[in-house]
Amino acid sequence: MKYLIIPIIIVLALLGACKKNSDSAVPDTHGNFEFVNATYAALEFNIKLDTINFASNVAYKTSTGYKSYLAKKYNLIITTSDRPDIILVNQELFLRNNRYYTAFMGIDSAKAGLAMILTEDDLSAPRADSAKFRVIDFSQAFKPNRAPLGLDVYAGNPTVIFKGLTFPSQTAFVPLRGDSTYTMKFNYVDSSLVLKSIPLAAQKGKVYTLVTAGYPLDAAQFDILTIQHN
Repeated sequence: MKYLIIPIIIVLALLGACKKNSDSAVPDTHGNFEFVNATYAALEFNIKLDTINFASNVAYKTSTGYKSYLAKKYNLIITTSDRPDIILVNQELFLRNNRYYTAFMGIDSAKAGLAMILTEDDLSAPRADSAKFRVIDFSQAFKPNRAPLGLDVYAGNPTVIFKGLTFPSQTAFVPLRGDSTYTMKFNYVDSSLVLKSIPLAAQKGKVYTLVTAGYPLDAAQFDILTIQHN
């Protein structure tokens, strides 16, 4: 009888090894998410993914940076920090493996209506000598005829890159030659009138989002946030 024990032990050991190898073959999949508060207002936000406390007291002009979570579907839940009992956003967010997502929160010029843009971020490498950027427009103003005022965006040259942006909107990413500093100009649509300009020191391989906020017809109430994603 004792001679039967050894084969049984060997079989059990082999089964254990197979299970270990099988477990290690299961991919560890994670997605990445960040939140940006671009509301031109004294608002702070709490963010949850399902019951996970993603971030608290996120103030204006603040980005949380990316945080990595298991790749799956979540409920993105957003409240203000002072009224956590009132849910402002309850939206599905599907984090896919090795992809990156950002929720940008803005507000209209009357500070009466929030707007959120939830987007997948294309962090694929630009050309070897380039960076790339896009614009999220949360600024709001109106022409004398009460039509929404559009913004034209320039990057240090007289050729418009993005034209007629209005609240709320986003652009695709476009390339910029890297390791160069650009004067990013935001103009009154179809005009040479510069409403605001900022420098952007673009580095090779980097990905940027410029986020407008506030009232663009008054430079003191018009902000442009620069988010570097990588």
